Amino acid sequence: MIFSGDKLASRASSIGFFVLFPGFILYHTFVALGLIPAFLGGLFGVVSVVMFIVYMAVFPALSHVMIACSRGFALVVLAFLAYVLVWSMASYGLQGGGALRAAMIQSLETVVLWTVLFVMGYRIPLDSPLLARAFWIAFWLIVGYLAFFVATTGQLMFFARQMVETDGGENVSTYQGYARSALVMLVFLISVSRSAMVRASLIALGAFVMFLLGARSELYAFLALSMVLLMVWAGMSVKYMLTLVAVLALLVLVLATQFEAMSGSRQLQVLDLSGTSSWTARQHLEQRALEQVASSPLLGRFGGHIASAGATGGYAHSVLSAWVNYGVLGFALYVGMTLVAFLGSTYRMVIRSDTAAWWVFAFSINFVCLLLIVLAKSVFWPLPALGWGAFANALVCTRLGRQDERAAEAEPASQVSAAGLRESTTTR
Repeated sequence: MIFSGDKLASRASSIGFFVLFPGFILYHTFVALGLIPAFLGGLFGVVSVVMFIVYMAVFPALSHVMIACSRGFALVVLAFLAYVLVWSMASYGLQGGGALRAAMIQSLETVVLWTVLFVMGYRIPLDSPLLARAFWIAFWLIVGYLAFFVATTGQLMFFARQMVETDGGENVSTYQGYARSALVMLVFLISVSRSAMVRASLIALGAFVMFLLGARSELYAFLALSMVLLMVWAGMSVKYMLTLVAVLALLVLVLATQFEAMSGSRQLQVLDLSGTSSWTARQHLEQRALEQVASSPLLGRFGGHIASAGATGGYAHSVLSAWVNYGVLGFALYVGMTLVAFLGSTYRMVIRSDTAAWWVFAFSINFVCLLLIVLAKSVFWPLPALGWGAFANALVCTRLGRQDERAAEAEPASQVSAAGLRESTTTR
């Protein structure tokens, strides 16, 4: 069977999207349980490189429609990726040094991840029943295992690395990797579901999953997104108004009855962040980034987080890390694209009441990403690129849908066939 470049990208995106998110959780859990060897290493990097090669091969078939129908947004994203690539290589070439070499490699790896997630977000077939079914199966497997874990151990935190007795669990993901994948999985399922009851169940079970995985920022971002979505939908439907009340009542009930059991958890440390070592360390990194920006507001200090901390993880956990590494222009593009994607999808979903899955997905991903890059995530966190791609996808789908409608109105109904619509994108 011969696939066009666009159709191949769609198939690859379906597979890659499943593997990188729910598949990531299943893979690492199986490795932690000793059921399979870590034959893909950490999985995310290996699979992303394979996806990058595939996307580069089919990109010429995608770029024309992507750029023409996304109102220039995709072009800005591509320009940003090129800017970071050139900036990183030029900074290393002009200054050299061990710290800058490590910073260049870190930036190049990030560009690869951004590229993969951007194209993936642009070509995920959100209307695919097979993809939705695969996500649902993975979701129930994950929920079922975590429920079994709680029932058999009595623990309210699941850290897969602690299950590995040898090698220190180096081949098993940290809780941040688990939380990232679970968050995207939940956002996808909420976006493609239509029933208020199903979405309410996803929110309740999703809160259970995110709590057990132990990542504070992803948990509270998910809860904030859930409340915002329910409030938006409550204005459109009585069912969602009742759902909102029920979810809020359930949350209050859980907190009231389980507060003592949860009081020692990482998630409730937000009630006293000043007393946690991780918060103190982050404040120190933030202050150092502010000093570096103040000393060079236009150009920043590429690799400054490595030079000062001696490690690639010594960055500010906020958008300040973009300013430090890529200067004021890189900072403006990085924040601006995420903000435009969020505001554009907000306008479409909230003001225009467009409930299409691609707009719900674009809104949800960009809401979470904007919230977290401001409060908790560095520029090297790759998920914002998925939001950029999701927004470009929603723009293109809406534009092509309008073209199809105009074409249908211009031709006799007997001459219009579903197979003939949107031939320019094969099966988009």
